[in-house]
Amino acid sequence: MTASERERGAGGVWFTRHFKVRPDDAKPPRPGMDNLSFGTDRSDPIMINGTVNGAANGAANGAANGAANGGANGVSQDIKRKAAQDPDKVVAVLGSGDYGRAISRRFVNSGYTVYVGSRDPNRSKLKHMVRQTGAVLTSQEAALGPANMVVVAVGRDHYDYLPLTLLRGKILIDVSNNTERRKGPHYRSNAEYLQGLVPEACVVKGFNVLSAYALENGGIQGSKEVFLASDFVEAKTKVSDIVRMMGFHPVDWGSLQASRDIEDVPLLFMPSWKRPVAVVFGVFLFLWILALFSFQICYNWASGDWQKEWKHIAMINFNRVIAITALWTLAFCYIPGLVAAYIQLWRGTKYSRFPKWLDDWLKMRKQLGLIMLGLAGMHACISVAFLTPQTTEWVYEEPTKIMAQVVVDANTTTTQSVTLYNFEFNWRGELFLTMGAIATCLLVILGITSLPSVTATLSWKEFTFIQSKLGWVALIAASSHDIFLAWHYMFLYWGCFRTLPIGPQYALYPPFIAVIMKIPLLLPPVDNYLQKIRKGYERGGQFEHRKSDIA
Repeated sequence: MTASERERGAGGVWFTRHFKVRPDDAKPPRPGMDNLSFGTDRSDPIMINGTVNGAANGAANGAANGAANGGANGVSQDIKRKAAQDPDKVVAVLGSGDYGRAISRRFVNSGYTVYVGSRDPNRSKLKHMVRQTGAVLTSQEAALGPANMVVVAVGRDHYDYLPLTLLRGKILIDVSNNTERRKGPHYRSNAEYLQGLVPEACVVKGFNVLSAYALENGGIQGSKEVFLASDFVEAKTKVSDIVRMMGFHPVDWGSLQASRDIEDVPLLFMPSWKRPVAVVFGVFLFLWILALFSFQICYNWASGDWQKEWKHIAMINFNRVIAITALWTLAFCYIPGLVAAYIQLWRGTKYSRFPKWLDDWLKMRKQLGLIMLGLAGMHACISVAFLTPQTTEWVYEEPTKIMAQVVVDANTTTTQSVTLYNFEFNWRGELFLTMGAIATCLLVILGITSLPSVTATLSWKEFTFIQSKLGWVALIAASSHDIFLAWHYMFLYWGCFRTLPIGPQYALYPPFIAVIMKIPLLLPPVDNYLQKIRKGYERGGQFEHRKSDIA
């Protein structure tokens, strides 16, 4: 493409040609396309100049032709005059639907002049809705004139009806999505199809992972990632700058062929959550079966009464299991980092890849932590309703027993022992609740700071302190909560025919493993060597050989 052709593609000659149709270029309009007569609705800000000019020309050349031609020229001159202030801050949005209006509002709030191109800009209701975004409503042809950046906010089925010749030389941002995943050897993404229609344009895939709600409420999802793909590096860089100005985070996925995967992203159902949910559910199911054997099957088998304990499955068993599952899951958030540290110490470098199973484990720690927070929250809510001197008497002060006469009927009384429960906690009960409250508070802080919008406001040092240091304090506090609850049963009682450990015992297995693995890494020589490796040192590397040669 020559420089003159780029200039034409940018809208100079093509824009003028579209309004001054030569007889040999005249073509019948496509059905449903925009009419270049803008009407005489004075409530629309972009119609005022065109109407005034149209009236003036109409007085000299005829009312009908003057209103149409003068109106079109007036609008085009008004758009050119506004765009001449800063051409790089002008964006055309083709499509006036919900998404087109939402992204227009976002552009306007980011300091851009936005022209929304519609096939029917004379609809009064549409004028009102577009005016609320701060954008300017006009025809598609008029909107493309001053803009080098064009957002194509229509579906793939409507690409053929766009003014394709006016899109030459422009940067086209394709924001469309599919309604179903399309695969096959001959499949082309929407962005690739658009590039094929306008080979002279620079098509960039982007913004399709953002909903209209996310665009209008960017303060809530301000750090959401926007995936970009294009064969034109310069165009992709410009769109990346726009993404940052709009408050989002651009992620480069490479060439335009990657748009096939980007368009599938909104159709995926929680891809990063499937494995963590499966892991936690598997742990929960294992622990629930173990609790069933310990508290129902084994207990009733030993007592010979198969009518007992079954009613506790719905709440007591469930509360026990989710508490242990939460504690195990919290430990699973820190064990993979410890394994990775030992691998780096063994290899003497940070530049070798971890095994795939460890890499996958490291990547799902955030999801594991949030699931753990939900389980811990459920456990806290159930425990508040469940915790009484009758259900957990060992964390309360000793009850008082008295002998009382009980009336059986009108002629019979009997003497029975009556227990008066004490609702004051003993020292174990107070430590049990205190450790549980501390752990819950810290877990909430960990969950909040893992949100992208909060993480973006923290420095790396702050984020590491919260997620690492406070996370370990939360793990120790939660383990202490379990220890103080069942202190008497830790070493004196084994469940299920005295062969299986009870819940408070095996709840501590993963946390105990994590603590044992952590202790050696806290030793100053080991910690210093590990930090040295993480800063780029390689054992047996070129720098180390050079140092030994100098010595």
